[in-house]
Amino acid sequence: MDHDTLCPCQANALFGIKKITVAGKPVGINGLPAAFAAVDAKKLTRDADITAELMRKVEEENYIPPALAGEYAAALLAEYKKVSSHR
Repeated sequence: MDHDTLCPCQANALFGIKKITVAGKPVGINGLPAAFAAVDAKKLTRDADITAELMRKVEEENYIPPALAGEYAAALLAEYKKVSSHR
């Protein structure tokens, strides 16, 4: 497969980037499915614990601007809950 000719959504899927909305803007997050799986494996139940673990895992592969950490945390938790409700 020629990576130079991929459309953005094909490239995102190939490289494991998922878009979520943070502060009203789409943001690409690398490794989001793996972060969700890691949180699932811990069997956390409290939103605060889930959010902290999501942020920790996502920050391993992504830069999160400190000024937007709260918005990222809220967006990650919302996406996690949305995806988790379909499992």
